[in-house]
Amino acid sequence: MTRFAGFDHIDCRVRSLAAVESFYDALMPEIGLPLKRFSHVDEAGEWHDATHERPYNTVEYFESPHGDAPAFFMGLIERHDHVPGDTRIAFRIEAARLDELEALLDRIGATAIERSTDEPYQAIFFEDPSGTKLEVVGR
Repeated sequence: MTRFAGFDHIDCRVRSLAAVESFYDALMPEIGLPLKRFSHVDEAGEWHDATHERPYNTVEYFESPHGDAPAFFMGLIERHDHVPGDTRIAFRIEAARLDELEALLDRIGATAIERSTDEPYQAIFFEDPSGTKLEVVGR
């Protein structure tokens, strides 16, 4: 049986980067993705460096490199016709940080914030300002 090796990255579509970028600028460093880069994804889905001719429509948040291992990242790709679905992205954090993260979520504009009351599952469910469903799980 093959052991699950983890996720490499997440590409998440958003209707407007302007509506969510400051939210993710505040959240991503708190869950371990403190670095940021800008890209342009064209109509064919090809990634390019952001330039004057190809302004950024994608923001990637990534972790600091660990030796030769590739860094995990999450990309937010602007797509004006995107409609948020019911898929939820859950990030693992230290359980002792749940109260701190809950207060941060309220300050940065998260909506539908709901703390899990199921023991021993320690989690906070929420949505970004554009309706993307997210979660932090204390482990």
